[in-house]
Amino acid sequence: MKKLFTTIFAALLTIAASAQIGTDPTMITFKPFSPGNNPMVFNCDNVFMYVVDDNNKMTCDEHIRTFRDGQRFTTRFKTVSTSSRTSQIYLSIKAKGTLTIYATSASSEVDRQVVILKGAKDLVTDIVEQKSKRPISLEIDKPGEYQIMYPDGPINIYGIRFIEKKEEPAPAEAK
Repeated sequence: MKKLFTTIFAALLTIAASAQIGTDPTMITFKPFSPGNNPMVFNCDNVFMYVVDDNNKMTCDEHIRTFRDGQRFTTRFKTVSTSSRTSQIYLSIKAKGTLTIYATSASSEVDRQVVILKGAKDLVTDIVEQKSKRPISLEIDKPGEYQIMYPDGPINIYGIRFIEKKEEPAPAEAK
């Protein structure tokens, strides 16, 4: 399975640079698109996001949302259904750092669960609400392939930020 993800991301590297949207190199944001016109790959520094939408239902529309940390968005990526073999989001992360997902429930009445996986290991399980303005953050200590799951129903993703953790050089020993 890991080889499949690696192959997919390697093949998409050549087109991914043109899929980046926005001016912040640490943030993935989206331009509006209709169902069936999903660009399928998005990127920012050190992160490639690959979307599986076999039913061509995912969309992106204009919607203003400001989160607690002051980050403001004008569009949202709508997953439309629960995560499954035909509706999935994968992230390929190339460095250590902090991953922040700006998401809400797609329902105004029901909260939704968001799970971030690395392989079969559940790293974060969080609940997002429609009215919530709290992003989900995760420290990434190992680069690799990650998956965003939404098992309880659709979510809206406004943006994904990745801030690379720069390694401090070891101090030189005094002589």
